[in-house]
Amino acid sequence: MNYREKGNKAFVNGEFETARQEYTKGIEVAPEDPRLWSNRAQTFIKLEYPELAIADATNALSFIEPKIISGKYDDADLILFCKSGWRKAEALAKSDEYGSAAIELERLSQIVNRRPVAGVDWNSWEREKDRYSKKHFQDIMFLKNMGSDRYTLVEQVRKMCKFPSRGAYPWDIRNQERCTEESLASVQKLLEKISGKSIKVALVSFPDASQEREFGIVATRDIKKGTILLDEKPLISVHTPGQQQCDFCNKPISSKKFSCPKSNCSEFFCNRDCFEKAWELYHRAICGKNLNSLYEIVKKEYKSSGSSLLLVLKIFAIAKQRDICPLDIEEIKHLFPFQHSTAWFQHGPIAINFYFELMKLLEIPVFDLRYEPWIYLTIYRKIKPNCNLLNPMTGTGRLYPIISLFNHHCDSNANHTDDVSREIQRGDPFMFDMNLSTQVEAIRNIKKGEQIFTNYTKGIDLIMFGNTSGSTKHARQTLETTYGFRCRCSVCESSSN
Repeated sequence: MNYREKGNKAFVNGEFETARQEYTKGIEVAPEDPRLWSNRAQTFIKLEYPELAIADATNALSFIEPKIISGKYDDADLILFCKSGWRKAEALAKSDEYGSAAIELERLSQIVNRRPVAGVDWNSWEREKDRYSKKHFQDIMFLKNMGSDRYTLVEQVRKMCKFPSRGAYPWDIRNQERCTEESLASVQKLLEKISGKSIKVALVSFPDASQEREFGIVATRDIKKGTILLDEKPLISVHTPGQQQCDFCNKPISSKKFSCPKSNCSEFFCNRDCFEKAWELYHRAICGKNLNSLYEIVKKEYKSSGSSLLLVLKIFAIAKQRDICPLDIEEIKHLFPFQHSTAWFQHGPIAINFYFELMKLLEIPVFDLRYEPWIYLTIYRKIKPNCNLLNPMTGTGRLYPIISLFNHHCDSNANHTDDVSREIQRGDPFMFDMNLSTQVEAIRNIKKGEQIFTNYTKGIDLIMFGNTSGSTKHARQTLETTYGFRCRCSVCESSSN
């Protein structure tokens, strides 16, 4: 019995996780068999991971559709084509993408030209397409009538969403090993490279948290107000496509820019040092590649999640250069993945489209299991809550793997001390010029053994809502939808908002 037959048997018996494992083994052996992709798509629907079903059904269709269009197919091909298309539409609908689901059914029915296909009722197909279209129209009109208040809009989207908030997938062994004593020691080594001996990484606990223990930063001795706790340079930085900024450090480019020496590459840097660092870290994997297809996707999303997608591009490029799975990149293994249902509602399908373009660009075969869709989405979810967005208006972003370890408190005892953060804290107008290094500074005396907190919402609150307190209802909503927790600190519990 081959892997597909074993998967089929497990599926019929309702053993969907076993079926997923068998189909995955089959894909590794026979990656161009569309039946494996299509059957695993149906399995993901049963496991309630429609986002992964979309990707698998898309792969299945990519193998069959050329046959159907060319006319070089048999009845089995036609049946599988319709099954895969139906599964993709069903997965899109379960991901709250009713408009895309209706478009997919219409597209496939036109390709097949409604010819007789065993097991396909075209009248039912049409009714389902109309149902999806109607639901899509209702959702659009409902949101259109909600006005422009972001808080109210997010709350209503939350009620509409079927798609749940996501963290790690249950089969992700790396995440299960993330908060262990062994990983703690590894992260401590990363911290020691950028800090003194006054702080350490520790496993801490929070009331009502989904995780029993999480990483946090703790004082190893009494710390005086004004002490610089660490000074970290970002692992990677991104900026709006087309801006005159260094690809490595984001600094504005002067007339003396340093272009990549490769004749087929149009990327530029502020100096040779930045180029060499980029070349060593990620640039070799994307040097000379035409990024326009990715940039077109990003332009649609840049003020919200576009920077996260470009950070994922660089993470995948790092993995490609090191010839490893992106989840095994030492600098980010410890980061916690999270994506709120409302974020998927707004950005999910675009993230899936970005994945397929990314794989083409980096010339990674879709059957390389080190870069599977669930791994890509896990990286995306690691980036979203851990990306230090200094300019939400344009989406310019930087990833600080160690600064991301500081947990939140509305009445924090430490602050970021880059130029933008200092101006935010003073309430002054500020420029969006990039500063490569960011420090964390104690803003009051901290006792030995005390956990050190920063305030995740201060800058966001000022830029988006004109408030500097970091304790409004908007800020608390941001904490829940971006970072995955409800703040229960004394400031929030006593707030009248």
